[in-house]
Amino acid sequence: LSDPPTAPTNPDLTSSISALRLHPALESALHLLNLDLPSAHFLVRHMSAPPAVEGMLLHSVLHRIEGHYENARAWLGDVGDAGEGWVCKKRGSEWLPEEVVREMGGGGGGEPEAGLLEFVYGAGGEREAGELIDVFERMRKEGKGDVRYIEERTRKELGRILEWCRNKFGGGEWIDARQAWVRPGEEVRKIGNEM
Repeated sequence: LSDPPTAPTNPDLTSSISALRLHPALESALHLLNLDLPSAHFLVRHMSAPPAVEGMLLHSVLHRIEGHYENARAWLGDVGDAGEGWVCKKRGSEWLPEEVVREMGGGGGGEPEAGLLEFVYGAGGEREAGELIDVFERMRKEGKGDVRYIEERTRKELGRILEWCRNKFGGGEWIDARQAWVRPGEEVRKIGNEM
């Protein structure tokens, strides 16, 4: 991870992971573990608004691995906004509907009231995740940092995301992944149209 990956670790795993027919967030996390960024990106772009906070967080992780640090921070900020009940990028001014907030929970298992960011990163939540982006950026831009630490930290992070997703969605087949897709907010749609 000292440089953005140019190919999956094991290209043969791409079709095997897809054939599992898991919830798209689980599948995306597995593709990220294999450093198959195109396959992961295809999935997370369909989960880019609440209540699909898992896909949004995976989108942040993906951009961090790609070296797109500002995008990684933007997606992380959106997850933080949603985790506190706010419409993304409207913290302090517009609340998410209650039913959307309810749909965002459920992956913490036995951990009472743990939101996704706290479940994955501990009590520091969004701050801890942001520091991981900073560590990646320093390592790649300045050559400062321990690659093994970053790789281990990323594996742990993806392991916790997988655990959350398995708790929430189960490990069974999802025949039609469209059930997990969400319509992105206006700002995300605008950015997508400009690409």
